[in-house]
Amino acid sequence: MGFLKIDMFLAAVFLIVLSSLGFVCIDILKMIILSMILLKGVKKLRNKEKYMFKIKTYKALSMLLSIFIFITFLTGFTYKNPKKPIPVLTYHRVNNETLKSRVPTVSTYEFERQIKYLKRRGYQTISEEQLLYYYNGKNVKLPKKPILITFDDGWRDNYENAYPILKKYNYTATIFLATGKMGEDEYLTWDMIKEMKNNGITFGGHTRNHVNLSKVSLDEAYSEIKSSYDDIEKNLGVKPISFCYPYGGGDLSKNVQNKVKDAGFEIAFASYNYGINMGNINKMAIRRVLMPRFRKLHKLEMLILLW
Repeated sequence: MGFLKIDMFLAAVFLIVLSSLGFVCIDILKMIILSMILLKGVKKLRNKEKYMFKIKTYKALSMLLSIFIFITFLTGFTYKNPKKPIPVLTYHRVNNETLKSRVPTVSTYEFERQIKYLKRRGYQTISEEQLLYYYNGKNVKLPKKPILITFDDGWRDNYENAYPILKKYNYTATIFLATGKMGEDEYLTWDMIKEMKNNGITFGGHTRNHVNLSKVSLDEAYSEIKSSYDDIEKNLGVKPISFCYPYGGGDLSKNVQNKVKDAGFEIAFASYNYGINMGNINKMAIRRVLMPRFRKLHKLEMLILLW
């Protein structure tokens, strides 16, 4: 069993990196590393060994190099494939009042810092339609460093706080609407939505009642998906092309993905299937990066993900 011997400290560092980047495809690897750390920890406790975290220089350097190569390969930023790696950011609320709520929230100040950071790094926003055309192999010209900014649910502060900042930096975004909630307290009104639509913001479906599609029947899932499509078409006079799965429910289910297609949507965005999009794309489960995950490490996180 000598091949199972591991350095606990380096394994823990590696596990943290994997978890922070959030690549679902390596969940099994993360579980293996965690299990090995726990097994070795229990063994040390039984033997009353002291934990020594002395790391030799060559070990630290080799680990850092491995992490760099690993991140580079998975994000695709220097990996040669026929498609650009396109990050998609996920926001929900932008305000100073609900930072501690269950709904992911960034302050207005944080949001502007992030947008300013992206602008300074040379990123230019694209629409979900451009993304779809690109992945369909159509002749669409993308900026050198494309990025898609998305908002889930249709919160009113998207209009009051995020929209002015996006306009200030000449950025666009896509907002996924839980259409049955529009007009309620704290949610967008259709008049707000129409104004933003006339100024470059696009809109997609997010079910009618913000339902977790993995917890309802396929018939009910289809009804919720189709209703959001119909609501947007009725109120905005356009056929929406994009959809986003509430809670990430069903975003990796082929049956649910097929219902999204059947409802008329051409591209769908995931929540559980998070990370950076490389060459091999499932257009019914586009990867996204949730903001914020680590409020105190926004800049570091964005630096790692968007270098």
